[in-house]
Amino acid sequence: MPEAIAHYKILGHLGAGGLGEVYRARDTRLGRTVAVKVFPAELMRDEPKLQFLLETAKLLAEVSHPNIAMLFESGQDGDQRYLVFEFVQGEPLGKIINGRALNVRRAVEFGINLADALAEAHALGVIHGDIRPDTIMITPKDRAKFINFGLSQFTTGGVNRVNPPTPYVSPEEIEGLRPDSRSDIYALGAVLFEMLTGKQRVRGTVLRGLNPKVPPQLDEVIAHTLAANIDSRAQSAATVAAELRSIAAILDMRAEVAEAAEAFEPKRRLEQRSGGIAKFVLLAVVVAALAFWLWRAQPWRLLR
Repeated sequence: MPEAIAHYKILGHLGAGGLGEVYRARDTRLGRTVAVKVFPAELMRDEPKLQFLLETAKLLAEVSHPNIAMLFESGQDGDQRYLVFEFVQGEPLGKIINGRALNVRRAVEFGINLADALAEAHALGVIHGDIRPDTIMITPKDRAKFINFGLSQFTTGGVNRVNPPTPYVSPEEIEGLRPDSRSDIYALGAVLFEMLTGKQRVRGTVLRGLNPKVPPQLDEVIAHTLAANIDSRAQSAATVAAELRSIAAILDMRAEVAEAAEAFEPKRRLEQRSGGIAKFVLLAVVVAALAFWLWRAQPWRLLR
């Protein structure tokens, strides 16, 4: 492991992938922690692919959204080429799910985070291309954030392009067609499905009935993102974000009503208890008055 790359002091090794080794580093100029991806030797020898990657990096650097790990710099140190990204603290979404369905409201909020991010990137002509729980980080503030945005085409075949394809690969990609923004929407739908069920989606499976806590409106939104026909699918991430916000409002309203009902219940029980006591006291008074009247009306008292 190198001690430094350019003005980045290496702090630790984060992993390796199709784009080479990834290090946690300290930017000695700006005093911030970053993630540095160092290109592998085979990529450095592929001049056309290298140039295409550098051109893509310029475009990625324009994508600025709080739910996307930002690309800070594309640089060179001697014979090494590297990319410097925002270092995202937290845990991968896949580890958060870990076979268990998330709270519905929390899953919807993560979906809003991710759909908003996609809408921003898609507006600039950039697609993610590799959306899955392990390319989404959940930050300490419980926000969902994309990593490795737009770089899947430069990895070794793309993690999604395994055989058989993973649940996040759209039908058009399986057919060999070039993915577009709607392919990202399909992958987002598969991730939403997994957050709400705790299980990877089997192709053709619908969410309805798998989690009774999921409202039918959310079923419909997810089904729209997962339409096999690309033209029948949700056409923009911005629309998906708006629909998820509407569902979030419904869930929040239901939660408020339930909370109000829960707060009212002790008061209602107290009123019922108080009413029961009042009735008992009234009955006791009536019985006592009747007993007193009978006692006074006893004939032997008049003979004394």
